[in-house]
Amino acid sequence: METGAPKRIPIRGMLIGIVILLLVGLFGVPIFLANTVVGGVEFCPQLFQKRDFSYFRIPGTKIRLSSTSLSTAMSPSGTPVLTHLAASNPVEWHVAKASQGTNVIDYGPEILLGYLNMRNVDGANAWDDWSFKKPAHAKVLWPIVQEAAEKDLYFCVPELLQHASSENNLAILRRKLHLACVKAAQTKLKSLLNKQDLSLKTKLQSWALAVIEEYDGDTEFQLHKTELAPSEGSSKSNG
Repeated sequence: METGAPKRIPIRGMLIGIVILLLVGLFGVPIFLANTVVGGVEFCPQLFQKRDFSYFRIPGTKIRLSSTSLSTAMSPSGTPVLTHLAASNPVEWHVAKASQGTNVIDYGPEILLGYLNMRNVDGANAWDDWSFKKPAHAKVLWPIVQEAAEKDLYFCVPELLQHASSENNLAILRRKLHLACVKAAQTKLKSLLNKQDLSLKTKLQSWALAVIEEYDGDTEFQLHKTELAPSEGSSKSNG
């Protein structure tokens, strides 16, 4: 039996290990860095403007590595739409889209932005064109859409725009728009169950009731008032 023979170094195994480490470094580091970037789009319902935001954050944590960078705010809409918006101060920004790495999430404002960015076959902005041709309808529509957006009721925007497209009578249009908003407010109120939502719930409820008050003799609106109005017992408990 031979003794003292030198051990053979597993060169193939070492090479495989080195290759694996290189691949991890080559692909893993860029993936990690890509996932540190948080970005997205914000929408301002008071101005109908949008802006991009971005910052760096350690993946899987809430630890930020940088402050937030914001792009210049711009509106997808032109004067035919913007001229009908109600002035409001201060303004607020709602997240429309957020992404980290390959994970992308769309939020409510993206619904309205999708419509505001719509184009006709000739390339013109569809709702600018509609508002230019129907200024009286636009004067009714956009302030109500703005109010719905301010109350985070973006999910009812498609119905509001559908009514605007199909209803010619301005008084009936206004009623349909307000009724859709009241129903949307009721739906949202049912989802506000946490204690931290109490302030938002109170504001949304008050707004919906104020809308209903404009239709004092309308039976359908009054039915919604009964459902929205706080009961006597709950009023005492909140007080």
